[in-house]
Amino acid sequence: MESGGVKGTGEGPVKVNYGEQYAREKRKKILKPDVEYTSKEGYTYTTDSQGRVASCEGSLQLGDGKRNNYAQRVVGGNDRLDDDGGHLIATIFKDSGNMDNLVPMNCNLNRGEWKKLENEWANALNDGDKVRVKITPNYSGNSKRPDSVVIRYKIGDEDRWRLRDFDKVPGGKLDE
Repeated sequence: MESGGVKGTGEGPVKVNYGEQYAREKRKKILKPDVEYTSKEGYTYTTDSQGRVASCEGSLQLGDGKRNNYAQRVVGGNDRLDDDGGHLIATIFKDSGNMDNLVPMNCNLNRGEWKKLENEWANALNDGDKVRVKITPNYSGNSKRPDSVVIRYKIGDEDRWRLRDFDKVPGGKLDE
């Protein structure tokens, strides 16, 4: 399994302005490979050598982002199975509803454990705490569907990162 992060030249991603992370393949919008971009809200993303979201991070803020129902339906293409288009950073944290913030995600995970974690973060923000996240999808081969997603996060003044590792199976966990 390839780990998240940028693959390819070994020189790291090329920084581009937000909006320049896209290219066109025929008439279809795709993510450029090996780029780093920061959303208007301050969330930083990288793509790997295949134009898949490889990482994202930032300090969460509550608000309303815009959903893109089309992008949610098609993200991952033929690799998506019966998945949801899952936001890496939820629209309740003012982030993009576009493909630059989406991965195919098991619907039970997206609506279950992932949603519980988003609610934990939202509650912390409502209580006045800061929430910082680092999210890394992990892919196998050429698949556009991550096998797992590793989340590191801090709430408030915590010294250590909390760790959650979700597998792309119902509920997000393999047999424990």
